Amino acid sequence: MSLSRRLLALLGPALLCPAQAQSSSVQQQAQTLASGYALYLTAQGFRDYCVQNDPGTATRTRQAFTAWAQAQGLTGFEVQLSKLLGAKLQGELRTQLQAQVSGLTATFQKLGTPAQVCGLFPNQLQSDAFDVKGKAPGLGAILAGKPEAGTGANTAAGAAKGTATSGSASTAATGTVYTVAQLSSLAGQTLAAQPKGASARTKEGAVLNKLRSLGARVAVTGKVAPRFDSLEQEDERREVRWDVYCYNTLVDGALDNLRGKTVTVVGTVSDFDDSTNITLRDCQVLSPAAAAGLKKSTLSTADVGWRFKNQPAEKFLVAAGQGLKDSQIQGVYSELSYSTGVGGMMITTYPASLFLKDGTVYNDPYWAPNSFNYKLSRELEPQKWGKWTKQGKNFLIKWGDGSTDTFEVQETLKPAPAGLKLSGTYSSISGGGNTALGGDVVVAVTNAYTFTPQGTFKGGRSASGSTSNVTTLSQSSTSGTYSISGYGITLKYGDGGQKRLFFFVRSPKLVTIGGSDHLMD
Repeated sequence: MSLSRRLLALLGPALLCPAQAQSSSVQQQAQTLASGYALYLTAQGFRDYCVQNDPGTATRTRQAFTAWAQAQGLTGFEVQLSKLLGAKLQGELRTQLQAQVSGLTATFQKLGTPAQVCGLFPNQLQSDAFDVKGKAPGLGAILAGKPEAGTGANTAAGAAKGTATSGSASTAATGTVYTVAQLSSLAGQTLAAQPKGASARTKEGAVLNKLRSLGARVAVTGKVAPRFDSLEQEDERREVRWDVYCYNTLVDGALDNLRGKTVTVVGTVSDFDDSTNITLRDCQVLSPAAAAGLKKSTLSTADVGWRFKNQPAEKFLVAAGQGLKDSQIQGVYSELSYSTGVGGMMITTYPASLFLKDGTVYNDPYWAPNSFNYKLSRELEPQKWGKWTKQGKNFLIKWGDGSTDTFEVQETLKPAPAGLKLSGTYSSISGGGNTALGGDVVVAVTNAYTFTPQGTFKGGRSASGSTSNVTTLSQSSTSGTYSISGYGITLKYGDGGQKRLFFFVRSPKLVTIGGSDHLMD
C-alpha cells in the first residue's frame, strides 16, 4: 500500500514516539497503518455494498463485519485513528486509500448478483485476505502509542515491556464488581425503555451512557472465551445476550492463558453494539486478591439480558406417539432463504416450518412430529418458536426473541400417505470453503439413502475437506428397513436402532429427510 510523500511526511510526527523510535521507523509504521486501514476500508466497502444492494442479508452482513472487526482488534478503529492522527490527517489518509480501493464495487459486480456475492461475505471475512493481524502486524501497538487521556492506560513503552499498572489507582475508584450478566441485563433494560421508533444509533447511545454512568473504570467478572478476548456467562439453557469484549489489554496477551477460566477485569466502557457486545478499552486483569476486595453488585439479571442457546436435537426425541398428534398440525410451509454451499458459493434454499393449530410455529423441524417433544422444546429453545397470524396466503410471525417476520409462503407441503414407498438414491450435499472467491478451501458433506419399493434402505455419509496442501475423507454406511407416514419417516437399522425423522415429498425427485433436502440421483 503506497502513500504519497506529502502524506508520509505528515504522518511522521503523529506516529513517532520515544517508545517506538528504536524499534520501528516512521515509514514502517506509516505503511503498517495504511495497510491495516486499507483492509478495513475494503471490508467496510464490501459491507456497505451488500447492505445497499442485498437488503435480505443486511442484518447478517452487519453482524459479520462487527464480529470480524472484534476478532481483528478493530472495534472503534476509526475513532482511535482520529485520536492518534487528528481528524484532518485521518481524513486525508482515508481519501488517498479510498482512491486505491475504489474499484471494489466494480469487482463485486463482476463476481455475480448481489445475492450471490453478499451471501459469501461472512466467509470471505474469515479468509487470509482480510487477516489484518497477519498483514499489518504491530498495528495495535501503533494505535496504542498515544492512549486516551484519563483512562489509566499504559504508555506505549510500558505495553512493549509487558508491564501493567498495579491496579491501585485504576481499580480503587470502581469499588464494585459486576457480572457479565448484570451488564448485559442493564443494556437490555435500557434498550427496552427507549421510545418506540427511536433509531438504532439513539438506542445504542442510551445504553452506552448508562454503562458509562457506572464509573470511569468498570470491573466485571466472567469466563474468558475460547478464542476472543471476551468474557462470557452462561448456564445450561442460556447465554448472555452481550458479552464483554476487552479491547487493548494492558499486558499484551494477558487473557491467552486464562481461556475457559473465570476472571475479573477492569476497563473503560468504550462501545456498545446491539448485534455483538459491550466493549471495555484498556482492560487490566485483576489478581484474585484484588478482585476479592471489590463489593459485588446487586443489579438484577433480567431476562432481557439473556438469549437461549441452541440445544441438541436429541433432547427432544420421545417415543412414537408421545409427541405431536396429527390433529394438532395446521400445516408445513416453506419460504425462500439462502445458505452457503460447497466452495463457499451461496445457494437458494426453501426451509420448511411446522405450523400448529394453536397459533404457534416451529422453524427447525428435525424429528417426526409424533416423536417430537414440543413442550420441552418450547421451554428450552423458545427462540425457535413464534406466534403466527394469517395475512392472506402468508403469515406474520412474532418470534420468541421478540422479533417479527413476514413468512412468505413458497409452497404448502402435504403429509405423505401411510405406506408410501420410494425407489432410488436420494442425496444431500452441504459444505463450505472459499473457492467461489478464488481461495483453495473446499468442504463437502454428502448424505445419501437408497430406497427400494420393498421397504429396505441403505444409507451412507461421507465428509471431505481439501486445501492446496491437504485432503481428508471419512465415510460410514448403514442399512435396514423404512416406513413413511404423514410428516415422518422411520428408519430401522440392522443393529436394532432406529430414527424417526421429519419427512415430506417436495417433488417426485426431491424429498426432505430430517430437515435436509435430498435429490434423486
